[in-house]
Amino acid sequence: MLFLINNPAIAFILFIVLGFTILMGIKIFEELTINKALSLKQRQMRISSPIKGFKSRIAMLTSAALAPVVAVVVVVSVALAPQTVPGSVQLIDLKSSDDIFEIYTTFQERMETNFDTFGLRFFDSNLGSPEMALDAEEDLIDYNGTASDDFSGTNVQVEGVDEMDNVLTDGKYIYTMFQNKVQISLAYTMEEGPDVLDLYRTFEFSNTYCDSEQFYPQGMYVDDDYFIIIGNQYNYDCKEYEGDEGVEDITIEPWGYWYQNSSHIKVLVYDKTNDFELEDEYLMNGYFTGTRKIDNNLYIVTNNYIPFYDEEVDIDYYLSEYEVNGQVTTAEYEDVVYIEGSAPNSFTTFYGIDLDTTQVDMETVLGDSGYNLYVSNENMYLVGSVYYFFPMVDFITLEEPVYESQTAIMKIAIDDGEVEYSSTGRVSGNSLNQFSMDEHDGYLRITTTTGWWGENINNRLYVLDEDLNHVAVLENLGKPAETIKSTRFVGDYAYLVTFEQTDPFYVINLTDPEDPFVEGELEIPGFSTYLQPLSEDYMLGVGFGDNSGGTQGLKISIYDISDKSNPTVFDEIIFDYEEFGWGHSTVTYNHKDLLVSLSKGIIALPFSTYNYSDSGYNYNSGILVYNIDFVDGFAFNGYVTHDEDSSEDVYVYKSKFISDYFYTVSNQYIKVSTLVDTETILFSTELN
Repeated sequence: MLFLINNPAIAFILFIVLGFTILMGIKIFEELTINKALSLKQRQMRISSPIKGFKSRIAMLTSAALAPVVAVVVVVSVALAPQTVPGSVQLIDLKSSDDIFEIYTTFQERMETNFDTFGLRFFDSNLGSPEMALDAEEDLIDYNGTASDDFSGTNVQVEGVDEMDNVLTDGKYIYTMFQNKVQISLAYTMEEGPDVLDLYRTFEFSNTYCDSEQFYPQGMYVDDDYFIIIGNQYNYDCKEYEGDEGVEDITIEPWGYWYQNSSHIKVLVYDKTNDFELEDEYLMNGYFTGTRKIDNNLYIVTNNYIPFYDEEVDIDYYLSEYEVNGQVTTAEYEDVVYIEGSAPNSFTTFYGIDLDTTQVDMETVLGDSGYNLYVSNENMYLVGSVYYFFPMVDFITLEEPVYESQTAIMKIAIDDGEVEYSSTGRVSGNSLNQFSMDEHDGYLRITTTTGWWGENINNRLYVLDEDLNHVAVLENLGKPAETIKSTRFVGDYAYLVTFEQTDPFYVINLTDPEDPFVEGELEIPGFSTYLQPLSEDYMLGVGFGDNSGGTQGLKISIYDISDKSNPTVFDEIIFDYEEFGWGHSTVTYNHKDLLVSLSKGIIALPFSTYNYSDSGYNYNSGILVYNIDFVDGFAFNGYVTHDEDSSEDVYVYKSKFISDYFYTVSNQYIKVSTLVDTETILFSTELN
């Protein structure tokens, strides 16, 4: 009834159709009555000839009665069916902020809801160089030694595509980031080995809310030429007021997101060949979404929300903008891409930076922010949401809007620092993380999960072509009620873990992109949240053991995948909560904290435990190290901790190797041992 009240035009049409149908029904009834009377009269008169034209008249009247009903049913069915042609998207050209207001208003009317967003205004600031301290005893150490070319890099998803991290090494220095400090420590030289370990430089940034130079480091890159720090800088609505005694002004330091009125990403590029002198500064307005680095090209994705709740909002203020060494460039509306169906509440911007020339390329998309970024050597893929509305949504008002929400995949082509919008595709369900996607031979493969619990869950694997059109889909992966916990694509195969109470480990054959199929399956307790290939025949899994459907403790497994049709567990270790107390490793959600080297025959990962005993609360933090090979499996090498005093609160979070030496990093120390005997500390230097 509310539908008819909200749509009087449709109510009027339905009334006319109903009246016409009743009239035709009366006509049919009269025709049947007359025909019956004539038939009776003919029998009485012994006339045997049939009444001519009766059937045709009945058919005509019936058709006339049903035609408008059928037409209404067809129109309503089409109108209420979301437009979900696979891969179909429509780009809308923009010329001014008025176009964006119109798009936003139309979208809100269709959704019948209000997306409240928070305004983030870009502001000009000169952060300058951070305070840089030299070690007091630098003249006693030879910093001109030769670096080793045998060292561990960041554990990345795609070979050749570097990922930002909080601890790095280049074979000579170790770069660490903790809170508001970035520090460079001399770690190794070919001439002196690891006994040169010493803090070399400290970059300390302000983290005071109301300081115009506050800066929060998020991660780093390093190569032969550059050392790069990327971080956020926020501007808070700090106010001063007169104190009770009227003597001094008091600065309010706001707590929380509500007080922010702008944000931008800052990139500091230091010249390694010139003793880490600051060479270039880049600023990009908005919030940080993701980054990658390929050779000397840096790619950054940002998101800048538009506060439509503010009736006087000036969209020009939120257009994508970047600054290179003080020179500002702002996007033009004509260059902004809008994909119909996406929530137009923010600008998502893809930047390509040529570090050698400082040239910046920019591609801006109006839409909702993305939540998963995957980058190959040729393309960036950002996953977000898109809505498909029924065709009559602009003319029909419903008690609840009829639309379908799906996952949108935006493809941006990248080439030597240049970025260009390529296409957008869509799939059902939500992707778990960056490892849910993979590009291979021109195809994008992605796994998704629809639903959250119960029998409505559907796990899928999609194969999309270069234009992100559907090529194939494999549905209902896993047992009922299980969701995807990890995915890893390796060449023509995908490895998938789902979990509710058991851990099905699937091997999916993608040799024929148009006909993927499950080739092998293994069921074991627990589940892996991260998978990493060790070779074509072995896969490493890190996750949790199982205890009647719950987690039992950290679980590290090696899967034998040499026979794709029959995967097996080659070896596994479980750190049971009952034995170690509650424990966890950041590798279960951050792959960059895992160190794997088959050439050195080791894996290492952070592991912290918490438990209570008669002596009270106990906390242990360290790096768990195992030797691995494909004959004996795991062999315990050591658990490296940094505590030098029982009162210390030391958090050990990373490990690297240089040559045959093993370096562990905590919030207070860098310590070095050997790969053969990781627990015996040879040298140590203090941080922070």
